[in-house]
Amino acid sequence: MAYQISLNDQDYEILVAEAARSGSGKQPEEFLHDIIQRLQSPSQVRHPTTLRELVEKQYREGKISHIPTREALTEEEREALEQSAQWFAGGKPLSEMIIEDRGPY
Repeated sequence: MAYQISLNDQDYEILVAEAARSGSGKQPEEFLHDIIQRLQSPSQVRHPTTLRELVEKQYREGKISHIPTREALTEEEREALEQSAQWFAGGKPLSEMIIEDRGPY
């Protein structure tokens, strides 16, 4: 359903000026529609969460340490990753340590 809203000349000029000031290049009608969208409560606005939005939310909540990019690792990053892998991989596997701790049967 579509509705029409009447504005006097002064109100319309204010809307045109604000739309131009926003730098979005949008028509006043589009600018007004965006304002109305922002006024809606989050429960009223339903759209599927994109993967990017999910990752950004997890980053803000501290669940992940960085937002991954699809850029190739630098040589230094690759070496640091390899060093970490070697450090964590050192020693006996946990299963062997548990068997040793059990003692003889």
